[in-house]
Amino acid sequence: MYPDKFPVDLINDVNGWAFSAQVMEENKGKLLTLDIDFGNFCMLNCPHCFRRDNGADLGSKQMDFDDVLRVVQEGKKLGLRSVKFLGAGEPFENPRFLEFLQELKKLDIIPVIFTKGHIIGDDNLAAHYNRHHGIKNSEELIEKLDEVGASILLGFNSFDPDVQDKMVGDIKGYTAKRNRALELLAKAGFNQHNPTRLCLAANPITHSNYDELLAIYKWGRWWSMYVVICPTMVSGRCAKETDWSTITPSPTKLIDLYTEIYRFNLERGIQTKEQIIQEGIASYAGGHPCNQVACGMYVTLTGKVLRCPGDDVTFFGSIWEESLADIWHKSENYQRAGCFNCGCPPKHGKSIPGNLFTKVMENMREM
Repeated sequence: MYPDKFPVDLINDVNGWAFSAQVMEENKGKLLTLDIDFGNFCMLNCPHCFRRDNGADLGSKQMDFDDVLRVVQEGKKLGLRSVKFLGAGEPFENPRFLEFLQELKKLDIIPVIFTKGHIIGDDNLAAHYNRHHGIKNSEELIEKLDEVGASILLGFNSFDPDVQDKMVGDIKGYTAKRNRALELLAKAGFNQHNPTRLCLAANPITHSNYDELLAIYKWGRWWSMYVVICPTMVSGRCAKETDWSTITPSPTKLIDLYTEIYRFNLERGIQTKEQIIQEGIASYAGGHPCNQVACGMYVTLTGKVLRCPGDDVTFFGSIWEESLADIWHKSENYQRAGCFNCGCPPKHGKSIPGNLFTKVMENMREM
């Protein structure tokens, strides 16, 4: 779609995720977004999954449909604009997920859905989980997603089927379903908006996919897809230093990759040098600075409220014991209200090297 320069009015984000400096300032202190767990089933077995073996799951009581809806309704009173679904399982493996998305539409809340795409890209699975909605194939499921205004962040770790299948637990044939999901979403026009409603979630950066990530970034942006590239979470299966450090390339490699991605942004007009200097380096290479820890929280399957999905230990409260409003107003995130670029507190100095932001900015100033 953008073989040469990008539009001057391009919004460097996927719809519903992050917020502009103006929105952050004008809504200072409001709860603009929530990460929420919805269900716990996933037929994949990603070795880096931030939700498997997660300390936040300790506890016997889990949120059901009505509990999650109540949390969202409370959030709406606090200013909620979007809800991001990252886990605990694959959201499309929950038969009530589409029903929940329809409830969000009634509340005028944007759903931002992280998915591996294997349900969307498989006619039989799309029908299996959504037959009660009259859905018979993948295209009909995508029509419903379009109707509720969803943004889709599709797992896209690698072009190579062998590498990609291995990164979801060595599930043979997965990549073909992922690819079909992407083709159908693009055919339905999810990447024909500004900001786009289609994203390639190429994270995490690992030794296995490092050499492909710059190409994935360029290809995604050329086709009007936002692209998320960053090192692994330090939660779930990568909570321990021995785990995240084992899969993560060296600081030098990470700095080089971020630098090349920002160089591409400059060359193609996605960002200006002045804009990069003003905004700061984002934790997502070349993307919109993360500010969810200044306007949001993470509500887990067991009702625990955490700082964000990248952190399974910073505990703010429990929805079983306090209102969402009380938890929000006493939280560390509320104290950051208005902050446009929060970096990445849970990863900084861990999977994101302590000098990455400064070194990449130095490189930008020299260009």
